[in-house]
Amino acid sequence: MSSQHFVVAAQDRAWHYSYKGDIIGPYTSREEAVAAAIEEASNLDDDDVEVVVRDADLRTETVWRPNQPKP
Repeated sequence: MSSQHFVVAAQDRAWHYSYKGDIIGPYTSREEAVAAAIEEASNLDDDDVEVVVRDADLRTETVWRPNQPKP
């Protein structure tokens, strides 16, 4: 499991992502927030990072790791 996570989630009818306690957004859609989180994560020079999406039931899904191409 990765030690660094960009977590995408919905809050107050908008989407955002968080990283190291900072919340970035709002974004109008899940896809927009995921794309922004992937862009930031891919700028890190770290192979131990991932972007995950957390749904309303607090389940998480990994949507990107450095060895994956950007969607």
